[in-house]
Parts: sequence; C-alpha cells; structure tokens
Amino acid sequence: MVVKLKSKALFIGPYSNSQQGLFGRVFLLRKREQLTFEAIANLLTKSGTRSVNGCLLGAEHVFSIYKKGKLRQERLTLKVEIVCKLKPAFK
Repeated sequence: MVVKLKSKALFIGPYSNSQQGLFGRVFLLRKREQLTFEAIANLLTKSGTRSVNGCLLGAEHVFSIYKKGKLRQERLTLKVEIVCKLKPAFK
C-alpha cells in the first residue's frame, strides 16, 4: 500500500506568544478599524508596543507582520488530502 500525504499545513512553525499577540492586534486594527498600516504603526508606537526584537514599528514592519500572519493562518487552515492507492503485490 502506498500512502501519499502532501500539504503545506504540516509545518506549523513556531510563533511565540508575543508574536501571536502582535499579529492579533495588527489584524484587528486593520480589519475592524480599517486603519492604514501607517496609522497602526503610529498607534502601536504611542502605546509603547515594540517589535519582538525591541525595535520601533514602522508601516513596513506592520505590513510585514500582517502579510506573513495572514499567510500563516491560511496555511494552517488548509485541508489535508490523503490519497491511498493499493498496488498489487505481484506483477
């Protein structure tokens, strides 16, 4: 029996709690409040939020967090398709 399993959803990749929290804030501000990335960066900077590495957040950083976080969410919600093919033992 041959079992083929192919999916991008198998690799989860670690997100720390702070990374997940930062993405969650950026995502909500973008979707619910419909703020621009520049406005989100300014809001987060004023509230004292910094990147995971401790740097100030610019619009480019916020966009990157948003884009990569959405790609990760899409990858993790993919359906895994398993295909089983039975091959005869003798030819």
